Amino acid sequence: MRFSLHLVPDDLGLIAKRARFAEENGFGQVWVAESHLTCRDHNVALAVAILNTKKIPLGPGVTNPVLHDNSVAASAIATLDELSGGRVLFGIGSGDTPVYTLGKKMAKLAAMREAIRQIRGLVGGEEVEYAPGVKVKMWCKRKIPVYTSAEGPKTIQLSAEIADGVIIGCGVFKETVDWVEGHIREGGKKRGKSLGPLDVIYGAVVSLGRDGREARERVRARVANRAHHNFRMTLESVPDERKPEIRHLLGNFDVTDWRSPKHVALITDYILDRFTITGTPEDCIRRLREMEGYGVKSLMIDPPVQGFDETLEMFAKEVMPHCR
Repeated sequence: MRFSLHLVPDDLGLIAKRARFAEENGFGQVWVAESHLTCRDHNVALAVAILNTKKIPLGPGVTNPVLHDNSVAASAIATLDELSGGRVLFGIGSGDTPVYTLGKKMAKLAAMREAIRQIRGLVGGEEVEYAPGVKVKMWCKRKIPVYTSAEGPKTIQLSAEIADGVIIGCGVFKETVDWVEGHIREGGKKRGKSLGPLDVIYGAVVSLGRDGREARERVRARVANRAHHNFRMTLESVPDERKPEIRHLLGNFDVTDWRSPKHVALITDYILDRFTITGTPEDCIRRLREMEGYGVKSLMIDPPVQGFDETLEMFAKEVMPHCR
């Protein structure tokens, strides 16, 4: 199994330290979140990570076409790719917390498709139709892999059709993975031959500790926002007997105060286990081996703010050597 690391840019010094750690300890990618109202600017944070690493690929995990003009996003990512010596990835999604906090709505599927078309063309040095009757060309000519963040069936299919890679946020249960893979196969029927195989990455909140129960409970609040975003897209992958607890979460989650401890009571054990890998290192190894058994080949870990470095070090030193 391959591993990548998700970082939240709430401290630029920690971004530098943790990106270096990821590179030195066998992670394959580093992804930096965009949440501009609660964190530092993701592009600046990416530049810091680039300047403190040498080889590891890095990218925004993820930006969106709601808050950024496509031409501006293309120039920014091309500049970062130049700074890195050609190891940048471009991650894009429909928009979640940064968008909803401002009273805006996530991008529709057509906007996602258009953003990928324009940004990929612009960074590649092509003349691109930016608007009806308006064609533009940018200063660069670079080949940057485009990754999407996908949770709903249509976005997963779009990703399989046109993206280089996809980060899946639907959870890591077998039935969930089977559901995702079905939509990847469907979208892949329209995939262009020039793109090559799709890189499929599953994301999970990972929390480790010597006290497995404490490590588990510390992420219950963290999972609320992720679960709400996922289930807002679709309940297709949820077993019928679990749908009442999901509807309870959707009906009581406060998007204007998504970090609130009041959301902890909304997170049942089913929801927690679907989106997380928690416990002792031994618990984590067992879970990862199960996931390998039902086809997960690449995992992006998202450690919690509380216990981040403890989890990261345990994962790198005590888990990864058993899962390669």
